[in-house]
Amino acid sequence: MRWEECLEYKVKKVKENPELAKALLQLARRRVESVTKRRKDEYPQLLIESYYEAIKELISALLAIHGYKSYSHECLVSFMEEYYPTMLDEFQIKFLHDMRKLRSDIQYRGRDIADDYLERNSSVIDKIIEILLNLTEKKFDYSLTYLSTDTFTLKFYI
Repeated sequence: MRWEECLEYKVKKVKENPELAKALLQLARRRVESVTKRRKDEYPQLLIESYYEAIKELISALLAIHGYKSYSHECLVSFMEEYYPTMLDEFQIKFLHDMRKLRSDIQYRGRDIADDYLERNSSVIDKIIEILLNLTEKKFDYSLTYLSTDTFTLKFYI
């Protein structure tokens, strides 16, 4: 689905939300740390779900920074293609679409996957997560400015 179609039907323009972006970035980091620890002892389909969730959270953080809320996983990938066309190559974009479909099959149809799936695809998954983590952290290059009311404002640079 093209980004323009997403904007019509499945993505809402909202206020930029750096607090949400920060929370999603933190959650994605924790999820990646957790899945890395479990990688050898967990069923591959459960690991794929966790990796996919981390990727979804990182892209959703970028959407929050730009002031969007997506109601479609497909539109998350479309967002990357539209806003960051050089960050992920064609193979990685296709892999994300395939991973989205695989995760959906696992979650909604109980699909099993080969035990060596992660072994065969871990370098691609790790690279995508590395790119998205670096991009999100860079876009979220923030500083905390404490206000007199004991609250703070997050400043980020787009």
